[in-house]
Amino acid sequence: MSSLHPFGPFHLNRNRVTRAVLLALSASTALPLTAAVAQEAAAPAVTSPAPASETQAVERINVSGRLLSSAAATAEERRQQPFVAELLGMDQISRAGDGNAAAALRRVTGLTLVKDKFIYVRGLGERYSSTLLNGAQVPSPDPTRNVVPMDMFPAGIIESMVVQKSYSPELPAAFGGGNINIRTSSIPLDQVFSFSVGTEYNSLSSDKGLEYTGGGDDWRGRDDGTRGLSEAFRNAVTKYGSLDLVTIAQGLGGVSADNLAKAELINRNLGLEMNRQLDVNEKSLGPAYDASMSWGNRFDIGERVFGVMAGVSYDQSSENSKDQERYYSITTGTELTPLNRYDNILRTEHQVKLSGMLNFGFEWDNNHRFETSSIYLQDTKDRIKRKSGDSIETINEANRENEFYNILYEERSMLSNQIRGKHTLDWAGDLNIDWQYTDAKAERTAPGEVEYLYVRTLDDAGKLQSKTMRRSDNAVIYQFGDMQDNTENVSWNAKYPLSTEKTEWTFSAGYNYFERQRDASTARYKFDTRGFSNDDLSLAYSQVFADANIQNAAKRFQISDVTGDADDYKAAQMIDAAYVSMEATYDYTWRVNLGVRYEDFRQVSIPLNPSTGAVQGDITKMPIQEDDLYPALSVTWMRTEETQLRFGFSETVVRPDLREVTPVLFIDPITDFKVMGFADLKSTDIKGYDMRFESYLDSGSNYSIGVFYKDMINPIEAVELKGSDGNLLMSFRNALAGEVYGIEAEMLQKLDMFEGSFGQFVDNFFINTNLTLSKSEIEMQALGESNLTNLVRPLTGHSKNVVNFQLGYDSDNEDHTATLTYNVFGKRIAFAGIDGKDDAYEQPFHSLDFTYSYTVLPEGNLKFSVKNLLNEETEILQQGEILQKREEGVSVGLSYSQKF
Repeated sequence: MSSLHPFGPFHLNRNRVTRAVLLALSASTALPLTAAVAQEAAAPAVTSPAPASETQAVERINVSGRLLSSAAATAEERRQQPFVAELLGMDQISRAGDGNAAAALRRVTGLTLVKDKFIYVRGLGERYSSTLLNGAQVPSPDPTRNVVPMDMFPAGIIESMVVQKSYSPELPAAFGGGNINIRTSSIPLDQVFSFSVGTEYNSLSSDKGLEYTGGGDDWRGRDDGTRGLSEAFRNAVTKYGSLDLVTIAQGLGGVSADNLAKAELINRNLGLEMNRQLDVNEKSLGPAYDASMSWGNRFDIGERVFGVMAGVSYDQSSENSKDQERYYSITTGTELTPLNRYDNILRTEHQVKLSGMLNFGFEWDNNHRFETSSIYLQDTKDRIKRKSGDSIETINEANRENEFYNILYEERSMLSNQIRGKHTLDWAGDLNIDWQYTDAKAERTAPGEVEYLYVRTLDDAGKLQSKTMRRSDNAVIYQFGDMQDNTENVSWNAKYPLSTEKTEWTFSAGYNYFERQRDASTARYKFDTRGFSNDDLSLAYSQVFADANIQNAAKRFQISDVTGDADDYKAAQMIDAAYVSMEATYDYTWRVNLGVRYEDFRQVSIPLNPSTGAVQGDITKMPIQEDDLYPALSVTWMRTEETQLRFGFSETVVRPDLREVTPVLFIDPITDFKVMGFADLKSTDIKGYDMRFESYLDSGSNYSIGVFYKDMINPIEAVELKGSDGNLLMSFRNALAGEVYGIEAEMLQKLDMFEGSFGQFVDNFFINTNLTLSKSEIEMQALGESNLTNLVRPLTGHSKNVVNFQLGYDSDNEDHTATLTYNVFGKRIAFAGIDGKDDAYEQPFHSLDFTYSYTVLPEGNLKFSVKNLLNEETEILQQGEILQKREEGVSVGLSYSQKF
């Protein structure tokens, strides 16, 4: 089918190739034009995540009184939703002490949090969840995943979050477990000013952490150029195309002895351009601290209303964690033999988060409203990891072990600018129209990731005798990464109400277009130390690579480019979508929502040679085009004023991410595993069924219980490839089929059912709890490149049970509030086993947190919090043996907030 979107003419230059490929698909002349365009490309253009249509708008319900009322208010809004959904209000987020969207969402029924960043809905991996910001999809600053890391959204900019678990046609068809819509603070009714300051200390910070010499702007989360490649280095790479001595000599006029000598000198001088102040030292860590401020006002201009809301927040922290890492093979039977063993790992992470928000609103009258929203999020991580232990080379030598260092500095940022409008045309039968245009950009810059290794010699008692840097042609690896995602999203929705004798009708239609472009590049360089003496290599890093050692021709120092083919790639994605739907409410007893969405999806990912910019592989096999219809049905029986029964059915799709279909090797920053993309991945087709009973009482208490089932064709799974040799090499493959089904229950209950003195005491308490019990199964096909142990197993990341429990207390005068929060998930597969090894399971993590808030001044609150009271550790086990283990520590926080 042809595209719904009329494209204008554009210039096919080297920076627009991928977009041209997608346009070619739309014009059904894909392959001839694709091949011609590819030959023009030295560096094609790129795309990024997908925008989405706005979910059904629901105004915030303001309820005064206890914080229990806030929970009841969000429950009431959930009740009015036509589809199965969960809601979190800002008061609920605040009282639990959650600092960002990720931490807050793990309180929601059926949701689990992975690596403090990614949300799993109903046990389905993060690929099966999608994120909207004020109804629009935004790009992800994480180059390894399509989903936005939820920890990037600070709690201070969030008004509420809607987690929709059953599909509706206003949403993008890329819908698996659920969709999360983050709604930012709206225009205030009156002038408001607030600020907050806080501090937090982790128990592991009592031990010294790791640091190295960084840049002068690290405090604001920006590298000042200390870590990145210098202009002279970049100019040399551009001039010669490679750091290879022969290539440089050719650039000097030919391969002669004289030119080779000059090339060696040029190469050594380029080594001097690299940042070598990378000695890792120990340092005492201070507490984390944060501050935020917001201001808003409303101005009446005659009959018009103008509003503004602005906010900014800053957060800085340094935290330790203590880890273990082991990987195994099977030599005989089923017994695991370790390939490497690092039981002494210290990881120190310095983090700076900065966010800003500026919203404007203008009401022409009650029928016409315009809003703009600009949101900037920045999250900078500077992680130093020191591992002491054995690799496959030293594990059988009692008196030798490795001391491995990894330094990763990365800046992630997202900027979203949105303009939207809502209009009611009373002259057209109260036709409602809303529209939005969103331009968003996400960047991930890693100006200096460095790895190097020292070999330690021990005596028979295990005491250190000597430590020398590894003598190798790749003794040090530098990596420089950059990724930019840009999205444009425009959508409109129209709703026409109509009343008959007993039925209220609403007819809806809408259109959504988005364009995503990505430009990703990686550069890797290595240092050669084979000409250095043991005395040289026993020094600290900055001394090993001191200017004198690099410039000494006798030491034969050399820097080489080891960037792999296709480490650079460009990609694009376009989606045209349109939907129609109908809602009918009969006698205020039955509500039926029926609709269908059409999507025309086009995607291309083009790997490039980093030296020449030439396309790697067969360009004719790179584009993907698919279009389909995605229906959705929801039926609600409002059997009484307090109870209702819901049923839902939908057909949706989950498509592979750009990184997953690009055959490029990358390191997963969450697991530290090496991952290779796979070009032949197929999209996953999903049929979803939901049924839920809900009860809402006048007291604010409410209950729900529901069942769900999802049937999947071609689910995408991460698998380990053969030949990992102690360093896991992962990739992605389609399973044949899969399913997940389960039951969910939720309760918000005020403890007001008791009498006497005990009843008076517990009357100030309430319980908010939920439970999810589910099961999943996938059927994998036998793979030649991955000898999977279990071809039938649960989905990766799926937990059979998830429990959330919250005990809340509100004093009669509302000056004191306290909350005890418990969360646990069942064990889940971290990755599938191969070669006879069983699947590796992440073990349950029992999280117990406590917060207490005291109103010391009017609208001024002092809050005390403790996180991970049980001092739990995260563990991944394989056949009972530890693969990965991390101590999280106990965190204690104190903050003060004031509103005026």
